[in-house]
Amino acid sequence: MKKQICLVAVMAAAAVPPAAPGEEPPRIVSFVPTATETAFAVGLGPYVVGRSRFCDFPPEAASARPVGDLATLSESAVAGLRPTHALVYRENAGQVPFLKALGAKIVECAANDVASALAVADLLGDTFPAFTNGFASGPWRARMEALASAPPPPPDAASALVAVSHPDGRWGDVFAAGGDTFYEQVLRAAGYSNVLSSAKGYPALDPGRVRALAPDIVFDLRPGTAPSPAEAEFWKGPAPDAKIAVIRDPAAVRPGPRLPDLPALFREAEGADFRCALRERSRTARPWPAP
Repeated sequence: MKKQICLVAVMAAAAVPPAAPGEEPPRIVSFVPTATETAFAVGLGPYVVGRSRFCDFPPEAASARPVGDLATLSESAVAGLRPTHALVYRENAGQVPFLKALGAKIVECAANDVASALAVADLLGDTFPAFTNGFASGPWRARMEALASAPPPPPDAASALVAVSHPDGRWGDVFAAGGDTFYEQVLRAAGYSNVLSSAKGYPALDPGRVRALAPDIVFDLRPGTAPSPAEAEFWKGPAPDAKIAVIRDPAAVRPGPRLPDLPALFREAEGADFRCALRERSRTARPWPAP
C-alpha cells in the first residue's frame, strides 16, 4: 500500500500542468487541512505535492504524498518533493526551519472563522495568481459574506451548545464553542442562539456547567466516528432535557470552503423532535460548488 501511495504521489507530481512561459509551477506542501481544501477549491490541487496526515479532503488530496505533520515530519519525504511553498498554521510559522532551509516559502494560514477562511482563499490567490481559478471571487464569496453577517437570533430561538472535542465517557477534556468562533456565525445563520456566546475561544466544560447552561440542543461533533450507545448516555446527566444531535461530517470542524453548508447541516442534524436520542448525520464527499 505504501508503494502504491508513493507511486500515486509521483504520478501526481509528474502531471502538474504547465505554467505560463517563464514561470515555474509551484510545488506546495500543506500542513493545514482547511488550507488544503481551499487550495483544491481555488484550482491549486494539481500543485499540491505533499500533505499532512490530516489533510484528507477533497478525495483528490490523496494523490499528494503524506509527510506526517509538524510534530512527526518526515524530512526526507518533504525534501524529496522539492517544495517551493509550505502552507502552515500561523502559530506554527516559527517552527519550520527545515522547510525554510529547503528554500520553501512559508505561507501562514489561520482557521478561526469566516473572515480567516476568506483570507486564506485570498492569500492563495495573491500568492499564486497565475494558477488559481477565481473561485474566491464568485458566488461562494457572497455565501460566505452572508454567513458572516447573519443577524442575531430572535429572543425565542432555541439555545444550542456545540461540543467540539471530548473523549468518550470522560469529562476531563470537554470543550465547547464560544462566541468568537465560526460556530457562533453558523448557529446564528441556522437560527439558534449560542449558550456560550459571551465566552471566548473553546472553554472547558464540566457536567455542572452544562446543567447551568441548560441548552435546548447539544450539537455533539464527532467527525468520522461510528455510532456508539455511550454517546446518548454521556449527555443524559448534565443535559437531560436537551436534544442531542450528533454530527459526523468532517466539514463541521473545518472552517473552509464548505462553511456556507454548515447552517443547513446543523438544522438537518437537529431534525426530528426527540429527546435524549441520537440524531446521526454522515455525508459523503461531494464536488465543490461551481465558482
